[in-house]
Amino acid sequence: MKKRKYLLNSAGKFHNFELGRELLKKNQLSKIISGYPWFKLKKEGIPKKFVEANGLIRILREPLIKLRSFKQIDHLLNIYGLQKIDKITSKIIDKDDEIDVLIAQSSCGLESGKNTKNKGKLYVCDRTSTHIDFQNNILQEEYKTLNLDYIPMNNWYLDRERKEYEEADMILVPSNFNKSTFGDNLNDKVKVLEFGVNNKIFFRNENIKKSNTYFDILFLASKSVRKGLHYLIEAFKKFKHPNKRLHVIGSKTSDNHFYEKKLQQENIIIYGHVDHLKLNDLINTCHVYVLPSIEEGFALTILQVAAAGCPVIITENTGAGDFVRKSNCGFVIPIRSINSIVDKLTLLADNKILLKELSLNAENYSKFI
Repeated sequence: MKKRKYLLNSAGKFHNFELGRELLKKNQLSKIISGYPWFKLKKEGIPKKFVEANGLIRILREPLIKLRSFKQIDHLLNIYGLQKIDKITSKIIDKDDEIDVLIAQSSCGLESGKNTKNKGKLYVCDRTSTHIDFQNNILQEEYKTLNLDYIPMNNWYLDRERKEYEEADMILVPSNFNKSTFGDNLNDKVKVLEFGVNNKIFFRNENIKKSNTYFDILFLASKSVRKGLHYLIEAFKKFKHPNKRLHVIGSKTSDNHFYEKKLQQENIIIYGHVDHLKLNDLINTCHVYVLPSIEEGFALTILQVAAAGCPVIITENTGAGDFVRKSNCGFVIPIRSINSIVDKLTLLADNKILLKELSLNAENYSKFI
C-alpha cells in the first residue's frame, strides 16, 4: 500500500516541525512551507530540501508586532504574508502529483485547499485555537471589561477562516474545548488531536531542589490580556503567604502598557528571553504553574511544566482541561476567577502531601504522551 505524502504550511513554526519530523521518519513528508526565515528553522532538524522558508515578511513585522500604534500596518503585512504562503503552497501542489494531503494552518490554506480538493486530494485546515468568531468575541468582551481599547480582528481574517472551515475536508483542533466552539454545523468535520511534549527538553531534574522557605509560582506565557496575567497578579496580591514569589517568563506584547505598573510588586520576578535549557531549570524550581487564559488552543507550556513535575492551575479555556483531569496533575478553574486561583494556591501551599502527589502525577503521565 502506497504511503500518503503530506504537505504542511504555516505562517511560523507552531507544531508543524514536530509533525514534520515524524512524517520524515516514515518517508511521508513532501515539504513544509513556513513564513519564518531559514536561520530560525535550521535547528528544527529537518533538511533544507524539505523546507520552503519565506521569512522576509516576518522579519519586516518583527519590530511592529509589539507596538500598539503600528497594529494596522502589522495586520496588513501579516495578511500579505499569509496570502503569499497560500500561493506558494498552491504552486507546489501543481508541481507535485505525489502530494496526497495538505495540512494548512488556518488563514494560509483557502486557495491551496481548493486546489488540493480539485485534484481529488485531502485538505485539512489546522486551526490551533477556537473558532475565530469565538476568539474575536471573547477577547473583545475582555478588553471592554478592562476599559482597554481593543482592535477587532480585520474582517479579512474572519471571512477567510469561515470560508476555510466550510471548504476543508477536516478541521484539526488540539482540544475538545476548541471543538465545542465550532457549533453543530461543523461538528462532524472537527477532529481533536492533542499536542505532545519533548521529554528530552522538559523533564524533572532531581539535582534541582525546590525551596523549603519560599512558595514559588510560575507564569510562562506572553504578557497579554489573552493569557489572563492580570488575574494572576491580583490573585498573587490576595494570596496570604509569608514567603511567596511569582516568576513571570514571557515576551512583551502590545498590552505591555497595561502590565508595566501591575508587575512592579515586591516578590514578582520578571525574566527576559530564557532558552530551553535554563527554562527547564527554572520550571524545576517552582512549586506550581498558573495559567488563567481567557482563550487559546492548547497551551504547550502546560505540557512542558507537567513533564518537569510542576502541578498546574489552569482555566478550561487554555484547552488543556482534559489533559489535567486525565493526568490528575492540578486544577481546572473557571475563567476570570481570582478567588479560585487564591483558593488553589492556598491549598497547595498548605498541603505538601497533595503538592507532591500532583507533581508525581504530572511527571509520570507526561512520559507517555
